Amino acid sequence: MIITCPRCFSADDVLPPRRLPDRLLQYRCVNQEHGDHEWFTTHEAVQLPGEVQEGVTDELLEPLNRCVDAGDPFVEYGIVEHRLRRQFPDLFAAHVADQGHSMFGSRAYTASSVRFGVALGRLERMGELVSEYGPATGAWRYNGQVTYWARATPSDRSRRSWAEYCAELGRSSEWTDDDRLGLRTP
Repeated sequence: MIITCPRCFSADDVLPPRRLPDRLLQYRCVNQEHGDHEWFTTHEAVQLPGEVQEGVTDELLEPLNRCVDAGDPFVEYGIVEHRLRRQFPDLFAAHVADQGHSMFGSRAYTASSVRFGVALGRLERMGELVSEYGPATGAWRYNGQVTYWARATPSDRSRRSWAEYCAELGRSSEWTDDDRLGLRTP
């Protein structure tokens, strides 16, 4: 579906939407003739009935890419997701509200397992990141093993686990009430 600006009635300068909690979408037109113009709408208002939403992970590529630092060893998936939540809280909350999260109980196809994981896989196929499987720790240990991510394969193949990262931060490696704070599930 093509979205047009309500001010200039053109789609040429409309940027991809920013997803906000409560299924809101924030659009911005950067047309130089009228200056920046922002408006809000709902996901349902811009989606045709029965339409499959394509490209749902597009908006996650750049933010997730910024959650793996140059010089990091392979970092456990939970670290990447924690950084996403800290650096892009509205985006994280919107995806959890749409798809759920394992911190609210066992459930298939959560934001973590589907959307965030798919976007990370796309970044790997684009040559931005590399991954390998390793042991799942802390709140993620129910998986048995998870992916570890880096910009480039560390020469010593070193890893930092979620449990180690949490110890460095002085927080529990299990889900806490603070982790659930401000989030809701579908």
